[in-house]
Amino acid sequence: MKNGLLYGAAALSVIAATGTLLLAPTYARKGAGDVSTAVAVEAADWADNVTITINDVEETFRFQSNGIPSHGFAEKYLIPNDVGSMPFSDNAADEFTVVNSADYFSETSIDTTITTRPVYVGETTDTALGRIGVAISGAQIFNDYEDPGRTIAAMDDNVVHDHIPFVDECNGHTLVDGTNYHYHGIPVCITASLDVDGEHSRMIGVLEDGFPVYGNLGENGETVTDADLDACSGHFGPTPEFPDGIYHYHLTADDAPYMIDCYHGEVGDIFSEANPGGGGPDFDAAAQALGVTPEAIRTALGETMPPDFAAAAETLGISEADLRGALPPPGGGPGQAPGAPQ
Repeated sequence: MKNGLLYGAAALSVIAATGTLLLAPTYARKGAGDVSTAVAVEAADWADNVTITINDVEETFRFQSNGIPSHGFAEKYLIPNDVGSMPFSDNAADEFTVVNSADYFSETSIDTTITTRPVYVGETTDTALGRIGVAISGAQIFNDYEDPGRTIAAMDDNVVHDHIPFVDECNGHTLVDGTNYHYHGIPVCITASLDVDGEHSRMIGVLEDGFPVYGNLGENGETVTDADLDACSGHFGPTPEFPDGIYHYHLTADDAPYMIDCYHGEVGDIFSEANPGGGGPDFDAAAQALGVTPEAIRTALGETMPPDFAAAAETLGISEADLRGALPPPGGGPGQAPGAPQ
């Protein structure tokens, strides 16, 4: 794997879209789903390791990548020794293993098909752990959280020991097994090269519901904050790629949520086995492997985060090792528990 060092810390400036919400009625009059993203997707500045295939008949595009971000990584990262010890921000240095990204990180094949005719709907759908969208760098977009209970935001749980980060300056990292590099916040290594002072952010990716994703610069380059957005971190308005307006998401830097925690687009079958689009532990597969029901696993794990796997295993009448092995996080390695660092 070819590794490049992170670009230097890029300024997290960016901003808020304002009265662009006035375009919402216009969009609504056009009818949800009447705005095609195909031209913008095809013209986007995708990295060399990304293949985009537009299907005009089915009104979709296929994203294929090796998962390695085009901007490279930090040289070293902190990997928690105990994935159940989150939040990690208070953990001492000896509670992490330091890894060299060039040796530890590995490619992750990403192949997902996303609509180019996104449909805005009033009823939202929570994003789950794992991939919720794709970035032009070839990497993945995850939501805010490290845990299925959605209580620990990765950006607020970051820690640095001896100048070595858990989450890097691009606001990304891999899973604990070195796979699935992804972002939990504004990928500043992308926005620094695309955004222009005084102008709206450029499109940095697309969510699995088909709506585009931007950094935190709104109209006239003003910084977008969470207060400017709806519960899913989105709003209607013009963007460089959609001057007539479209519903779109913004990543923010002021406070959680930094990422997108729910879809405001129609999700259709994006959670299918072939195209998970957000993942989370596969309880059906785990239940089949363990000879129990999915409901039994969920009940045994309970709502406490991190889960008490020893107690859950005892309740299910199986070994803790078998339970952990059956419930890796999306794209994770064997033996990782749900809620392992995302």
